[in-house]
Amino acid sequence: MFRKWIDEVVVAGAKKKVEIREDEFFERRCRIIGRVGLELVAEENFDDLINKPCIFCTPEKLAKFGKEFGKEIFGNEHAFLFPNINPYAKYSSVCAFKQHFIKPAQFNAELIEKNLELCMEYIQKVMELDEIKYASISWNYLMPAGASILHPHTQVIADKQPTTYMAFIAKKKKEFKKYLDKEMKSERYIGKIGKIKLFTPFVPFGFNEVVGIAEENIENCLEDLSKALEKIISYYASIKRNSFNVAIYISLENEFPLHFRCITRQNMVKYYRNDAMFFERLHQEVILEKKPEEVAEELRNFI
Repeated sequence: MFRKWIDEVVVAGAKKKVEIREDEFFERRCRIIGRVGLELVAEENFDDLINKPCIFCTPEKLAKFGKEFGKEIFGNEHAFLFPNINPYAKYSSVCAFKQHFIKPAQFNAELIEKNLELCMEYIQKVMELDEIKYASISWNYLMPAGASILHPHTQVIADKQPTTYMAFIAKKKKEFKKYLDKEMKSERYIGKIGKIKLFTPFVPFGFNEVVGIAEENIENCLEDLSKALEKIISYYASIKRNSFNVAIYISLENEFPLHFRCITRQNMVKYYRNDAMFFERLHQEVILEKKPEEVAEELRNFI
């Protein structure tokens, strides 16, 4: 299921190595090269952006749900959820944290759980209104990760149709189970937080990727999932990464297990380097400097 090999080349008198890894299940490869500064760790002050007027800080100006939802906006003490004015599907909403700006090291399990609770309340309401089979909760933290606004927020989608990724694993659910068993028995297995098992994949989708697999459905493990995300984001903060993506994949008919993937992106600096070049976008191969085994070893200190 997994294989790797080394290519060697001499450049300007120096021997260079490229490790190519192949994942048979996902039909993907990645390339691990020497440390050349692909991942920027520089940090800059962006108070000018933080202090700009923010539409999410004025909820009364945001879009509202119709009468069929029973309320105009979903809310609790730490978050509020409202319709996405640029929807990605028929049921597409945004769940913003109430605090205008939160540094990665400041995210805790309670904040995350309250956000996810609203996302699930929305999904459950949609299930009452329509026949949906799939849902996802995703998070672009800061602009290098794709956020259009600095104010931290997640995005929830509920749909009759799966995304490309979800369709792939639903179609190959037996093979996916074998893939997970293989990863759990590898040196990349990190450990367990409640009902969530964590590992770094043999062929990552991005920098410092961590995958979490739940033993039960999301309603029964929101607290553990939130604790796991807190630990991962704390780890990212410790290695000076301030931008990341999270995706939580939900099959409402249990076609595949509840799971999530987290990756870091380039740091939020004025002139950041885009981390999706021709290899990532047009060849579907990720270029990395850090082996997933290193990430797993470092993250074990956080759980």
